[in-house]
Amino acid sequence: MNQEEIQQVQPEKDKEQKKERDIIKKEEKKSSSEKFLDFISKNRKIIIGLGIAIVLIIVAIGIYTAVSGNIASASSRAMELADQKTMQWSQETDEQKRAEIETSLMAELDSIANKWPKTIAAQRALIRKAAILSQKKEYAEAEKVALEAYKRNKKSYVAPIALELAAVAAEEAGNIDAALEHYILITKDYKKDNPAAPHAFFNVGRIKETKGDYKGAVEVYDQLISSFGDSEWAMLGKNRVIYLKAQGLAD
Repeated sequence: MNQEEIQQVQPEKDKEQKKERDIIKKEEKKSSSEKFLDFISKNRKIIIGLGIAIVLIIVAIGIYTAVSGNIASASSRAMELADQKTMQWSQETDEQKRAEIETSLMAELDSIANKWPKTIAAQRALIRKAAILSQKKEYAEAEKVALEAYKRNKKSYVAPIALELAAVAAEEAGNIDAALEHYILITKDYKKDNPAAPHAFFNVGRIKETKGDYKGAVEVYDQLISSFGDSEWAMLGKNRVIYLKAQGLAD
């Protein structure tokens, strides 16, 4: 390549290098809040999916409490056996055997819910059924069953767990209005003594953001921060408030 050709190519090369430097600088200037927004967008499934994990953990705690407290009612014993079968179902790798176990398990859960309709065992059976349906991605039916569990006894410790599962299922099904309604109910009626409450508050704010209600989202995040300041969800809420205010969206 002669000197003249080099002189012709060099400006284009310089232009491309400048463009690359500008892109790098833009990324470096990206605020932590903007990065957090990217994180929320990319990890939406994980965030709402934590609801199912919370549900299963709390249900497990309830099972342990019932057994350790020597609660020997027929409904509790039946639910304990159903939980053992649930474990068997979750660990089975053969599709045909898994399907057979699932058919039997669902029948047992329905039997418990129908035979002892007003008991904690009935609510737990319905929650377990809803969780299984969610794992199978049958979200509409999962929401329906979870809400039935909630309605059986709204004052029990498992009522907010059922609502959490209903909210997760509704959002997975694409019904964010129903999900928002369920989460709001948790924040209003089950704020105290509920490990899932901070998660519910955060998701109310997150969904309000999705709907463009930025002012409403900030209000909910502020409630989350003031009520559960030490939780990880409150820390996430603080980041969202900083970002929304910095963008002028919360005025």
